[in-house]
Parts: sequence; structure tokens; C-alpha cells
Amino acid sequence: MSYTPPYRYIPPITWNWLTPCYDFLCTIAGLGKRFRTKVLRAVALRGDETVIDVGCGTGVFLALAKKTYPRLRLIGIDPDKEALAIAKRRLLKKNLDVELHEAFAESLPLPNASADVCFSTLAFHHMPNEVKQKAIQEIYRILKPGGRVVIADFGATDSRWPRALLRLFEKIEYIEGNFRGIIPQHLKQAGFQKIAIAKKHFPAIHLVIARKA
Repeated sequence: MSYTPPYRYIPPITWNWLTPCYDFLCTIAGLGKRFRTKVLRAVALRGDETVIDVGCGTGVFLALAKKTYPRLRLIGIDPDKEALAIAKRRLLKKNLDVELHEAFAESLPLPNASADVCFSTLAFHHMPNEVKQKAIQEIYRILKPGGRVVIADFGATDSRWPRALLRLFEKIEYIEGNFRGIIPQHLKQAGFQKIAIAKKHFPAIHLVIARKA
């Protein structure tokens, strides 16, 4: 991974030593298998597409997608070595053929117009606002014409309590842009069309879907 980000990368739930507990904490927070199944079903898949998971973390979504659609070509991208190591062990244990790459969302190691669908689940709130924009531009670049993106992350809300709750674990300055609805704005600026918030999920998490022209 030759790219060096111009900002301090914040791993899931801030502390690296908690990474092995990440999946358990997501499950008790209501962000486990049921939630990730909603994300996977947000767009219709034939089952033979090239699908990218940006910010794949520990590989839970990748394993679910591969078991649901065995013929998918799946590629997981994440900058966190420890999370990728867990993902690799999980996928090997289940004998699932998935590509993994250590890379940042704003510098994807993939050719232009090489993917059919891109998912990103709970990754964008780890990025500064200007990096969110670059990451969305990168997703646009790697998608084929007509390709779709699904971003599941914190979205626009007027409620104060999600902010108060997330201060326990996250750097709030990276999430505030999400709360202002910046992700749909960046999708539109990048050239995406048919932008829609398909579902809302506790706490203040939106599923935003868009299509490349």
C-alpha cells in the first residue's frame, strides 16, 4: 500500500485493541447479520457480478454476500491490517473465495469501470469530509456505466442523542458531515444519478443508493 493518507486514520471504535470485539459490539448494537442482509438486498443482484466492499473490515459482509451469491466475484478493501487479518481467517475457515486488498477508499487499487456494484457499510464516518468526497469519486471511477453503489452509514438527522451516544466511541468531527447529509451531496457532485435513501436504520443510519450514468 504505497498511498499515505493526509489525515490520521481512526480504526473502528477508535482503539485497535478492540478490533477483535468489533463484530460482537456491532451485533449487540443491532448492526449484525440482519442489518447487513438489508444492505445486501438493497439492490437486485444477478449473482455473477463483480462486487466491491469498500471498508470491508472483518469480512462479515463479504462472507454473507459470498454465501448468498456463490458466483459473485467479491473484492474487499480496507486499510486496517488487523481487521483484514480477521477477515482472511473468517473467509478461509468458511472456504470462501474472496479477494482482499489493504488500501484506502480514496485510493482504490482497481481499474476504471471494473465493478458492477460497490457496497460500503459503516466506513464513511471514519473519513474526514474531503476524503469522503474523494472516496465517492473513486467509487464512481471503478464502477461500470450503470453500476450501483450502496452506502450504509450515519445520515442526516436533527436528533442530538445519536451524537451524544457516538461520542463514547468515535471522533465526532468525522461523523458530523454525515449528520448534515453530506454523502448524498457528494454522490450528486461525483455524477451519480437516481440517488435515493432506501431505508433508515437505528440509530440514524441511512442506506443511500445511487447509479452511475
